Amino acid sequence: MSRNPELEALLQAKFDLDTCADDQQGLYRKRFEELLDSALAKSPHPGIRREKLEESLRDVYREFRRAKLQEERAKLSRLR
Repeated sequence: MSRNPELEALLQAKFDLDTCADDQQGLYRKRFEELLDSALAKSPHPGIRREKLEESLRDVYREFRRAKLQEERAKLSRLR
């Protein structure tokens, strides 16, 4: 599925945050929050909060995460 590059970057940042090692969480959280803030700044809906944006992306992110994990499993299968 083709997506907006900014949305793709935001979803990837969330995935990186969710799957990173504990000692890297600060770095990935900062990147994710920067992308969220950027998206909020460009939003045509002034006053929307970060939590609301994250909530609206929940289903899209779930699909993105599922596809990423399937892709990783496929790569591992090919390596065997």
